[in-house]
Amino acid sequence: MNITLKRLSFCIFLFSLFLFSTSIFAQGKRITGKVTDPAGAGIQGVSVKAKNANAGGTTDETGTFALTVPQNVTSLTFSYVGFTTQEVALRDQSTINIQLTPSGSQLTDVVVVGYGTQRKREVTSAVTSVSAEEFNKGNVTNVAQLLQGKVAGLSISRPGGDPNGGFAIRLRGLSTLGANTQPLVVIDGQVGADLNSVDPNDIASIDVLKDASAAAIYGTRGSAGVLIITTKRGTSGPPKVSYNSAVTAEVPAKFTDHFSAEEYVAAGGVNFGSNTDWNKEISRTAISQTHNLSLSGGANGTTYNASVNYRDNQGVAITSGFQQVNARLNLTQRALNNKLVFNLNLTNSRRTSSQAFSEAFKYATIFNPTAPVRTKNPLNDLSGGGYFESNFVDYANPVAVLEQNKNSQTVKRLNVQGSAEYEITQGLKFLVRYSQQTFNNFRTALLPRTSFHSRNFLNVSGFARNGYAMKGTDENFNQLYENTLTYDTKFKNLSVTALAGYSYQSFLNQGTSIGAGNFITDVTADNIGTALDLKNGLANVTSYKNASRLAAFFGRLNFNYQNIAFVTLTARREGSTQFGANNKWGMFPAASAGLDLSKLFTIPTFSNLKVRASYGVTGSLPPESYLSLSTFVADPNREFYAGNGSWLAVYGPNRNANPDLKWERKAEFDIGLDFALLDNKMTGTFDYYNRNTSDLIFNVAVPVPPNLANRTWKNVGTLSSSGLEFALKYNAIQKSNFSWETGGNFSTYHVKLSALSADIAPGSYIGETNLGTPGQEATQITRAYAGEDIGLIWGPVYKGLDQTGKYLFDDGKGGTTKDENTYRTLIGKGLPKFEFGWTNTFNAGNFDLNFFIRSSIGHDLVNTYRAFYENATVVSAYNAVKTKYYDPAVKDGQKFSSLHVEKASFVKLDNATLGYNFSLSKAGPVKSLRAYVNGQNLFFITNYTGVDPEVRYSDNGNALAPGVDRRETWVRTKSFTLGVNVGF
Repeated sequence: MNITLKRLSFCIFLFSLFLFSTSIFAQGKRITGKVTDPAGAGIQGVSVKAKNANAGGTTDETGTFALTVPQNVTSLTFSYVGFTTQEVALRDQSTINIQLTPSGSQLTDVVVVGYGTQRKREVTSAVTSVSAEEFNKGNVTNVAQLLQGKVAGLSISRPGGDPNGGFAIRLRGLSTLGANTQPLVVIDGQVGADLNSVDPNDIASIDVLKDASAAAIYGTRGSAGVLIITTKRGTSGPPKVSYNSAVTAEVPAKFTDHFSAEEYVAAGGVNFGSNTDWNKEISRTAISQTHNLSLSGGANGTTYNASVNYRDNQGVAITSGFQQVNARLNLTQRALNNKLVFNLNLTNSRRTSSQAFSEAFKYATIFNPTAPVRTKNPLNDLSGGGYFESNFVDYANPVAVLEQNKNSQTVKRLNVQGSAEYEITQGLKFLVRYSQQTFNNFRTALLPRTSFHSRNFLNVSGFARNGYAMKGTDENFNQLYENTLTYDTKFKNLSVTALAGYSYQSFLNQGTSIGAGNFITDVTADNIGTALDLKNGLANVTSYKNASRLAAFFGRLNFNYQNIAFVTLTARREGSTQFGANNKWGMFPAASAGLDLSKLFTIPTFSNLKVRASYGVTGSLPPESYLSLSTFVADPNREFYAGNGSWLAVYGPNRNANPDLKWERKAEFDIGLDFALLDNKMTGTFDYYNRNTSDLIFNVAVPVPPNLANRTWKNVGTLSSSGLEFALKYNAIQKSNFSWETGGNFSTYHVKLSALSADIAPGSYIGETNLGTPGQEATQITRAYAGEDIGLIWGPVYKGLDQTGKYLFDDGKGGTTKDENTYRTLIGKGLPKFEFGWTNTFNAGNFDLNFFIRSSIGHDLVNTYRAFYENATVVSAYNAVKTKYYDPAVKDGQKFSSLHVEKASFVKLDNATLGYNFSLSKAGPVKSLRAYVNGQNLFFITNYTGVDPEVRYSDNGNALAPGVDRRETWVRTKSFTLGVNVGF
């Protein structure tokens, strides 16, 4: 606590000094001008900065600029991608007009790496930078959508159109079995930041650290890669106001195919006389709106950028959606002749969402199509709620599920970060940073007394419990304190940059939940204290609290010999309280080198040809705290009499201690090639990598005795993977009134569970998952074997039907059998063989057009709808699924097999945008105006019969079980957006 107070006091001191320093600077001088290309056309977006001062701006659509700089500034620098950076001396002139010379090279672009930046030419690791201009457009509500398909090796997937659903993010496949399968997120230097804490509109660029040598500086959490997000900051000059607004219409693109009412009755289903389209009853055209207002500018050493974002998003399922408000403030203050730089970043957001119920689309598929939505017949209104219901397992009126029940949450996020950097002497800088992140989630569920079926949600029924309510809250709080010391120097032809640092981070997670039923009236359900379950001892009350700490020392050396040869050496030693007593600390080294061959040899058509190689080690944390310790829990089946009519629970061990639990270690080798040719019109990168993750952390079954409990967390095995990545960009046409730029990326990877320790019996498997209710709870569909690829779909091989309509399966001996359990083998693979993305951008006059095509090839999916319901024999209780594989000759009960595993490769038009930039008078208040129309998920090319062929990278959190298309997946959607961008 004392340490935290000291840090907080120091931050308050820094902030006070920041405010004081804003008032001690003299008035600057005004500079205006225009930047043109060799043809005399103005260049929009050129960066204009005062040398050795925090003052600058960008040119408008005509190439003109205006900025205020301190009196002591002696020169301005002008830089723009594709042109040579120029420095112009300031004398007494107030107007500067210059012409930039095309270079075509992006080697001077700045790339953000761990705890610093590098010029692109100096980067010796696998790093990809994506600017705001390259982001995906349209109704983008999550940062992950900005990058989808844009980076080779970065796979991003969210099957279905749930507006509250999260995205699975995988960088170069799977590198751990634990909780850290997603990349580490760093926002403006805040390590471990929440990706959802920043609005997509506020992001200036995202840098992706792909290999271990780039990520090793982050140690324990770098195994899955790193996403470094840089938010928009202000530049010196008059205030600039921008307003962006968009309205989106989203519609279901595909539902699961099933029997019509006529087909259902013909197959023997009970006819209640109606013809109900249940999918139509629970879906809608969802209208969403987004508004973004930002203010930026600066003077006298102070720059700022403030923004407010509002989103009101409907989901295509009735009652679903969210409302979100996000505010961000970035402040920078320079003092003491620019030697001292303060930064303050504040972010606050509140999101209220109606989660709805994912089971509704399942019930819309299988509910009797001849049943009405509502009824007054007491034989069918089983709960008195006025909805038609039938009493079958995992079966409910989908309209009632959505309209009667409430499932909502309110999420609040607060991020505070402050830093101060002081240049002690030329090239030597010391930085101190403190940040804290708070996450609060308040969850509410209300199931009224007339809610007949809600068993898949909370595993209770409102009708059976006379009303049921659940309220819960979760809080995550972490603090980060870091110091870094950097030194830049040069020895003749050798430039050296040294970095040393210390990092300390603490985490606290806690929460409570209470669920209770038996209300006198539903009106009081929000007051859970009125539930009679509390009085009768039937309420379910839980709470938790856990904490952990990380401490690390790290360093890096960068060498640059005449922009020809480059070497980077990195090391991080890190300790965590989450590991066993004997293995608290780990060491994570890395080394990389690059050589620009174009500086040594004259290679026809090539203007840049850099080869690079790297090796690094990163780590991975356990899924949660205290896994190395023995824990005890109450046994619900055992209690003892304590007298006076009281019974007390008996506690027993549920996990054994393991003082030797240690870090997972991923060792990765990467070799790459960066090139530019055809006068720099074409640029690209190529990477090959090979990596091994050893000491995988897994929950292993152990014998009792000698162990107290039957489970122990141990280091049990090794994952190995390799892959190729290729990215290419080509500036095909560049004229004054027309341009075309095209680019693409391709990646392939192969992941294998290469070994398991002696704790797991030879020939056995881990990571299995089953099909589920109804009736197939024990039907296993995935597993992972040592020596085999990740993503094995396992089961019997379908061989057809016999003369009576019974299923036949391969017996493993060259014959067939009716027993699906006789022989089971590999029947599919859940991970793709390769993925690619292709983007095109056209500019013609004031019009611009961009479209993006994305594809995943070679993965299979278990179509669980077909596995449960594609059979006319199910109509006694459920409607039948009817795809191209439906066979009316089947007279057998449902049995899972290779028949229900489908090739799910796809190509899709992911995103397309057509925009128009209006020509405006310079004298007016509006400086820029752009209108656009955008479409997302416009078409799919696929043979998959399910609603969405997107890759499923895990199954309910099980990373060893990709490839399962669960029935709870929302329908696929497509959307159309009309938007406007206004600059003042």
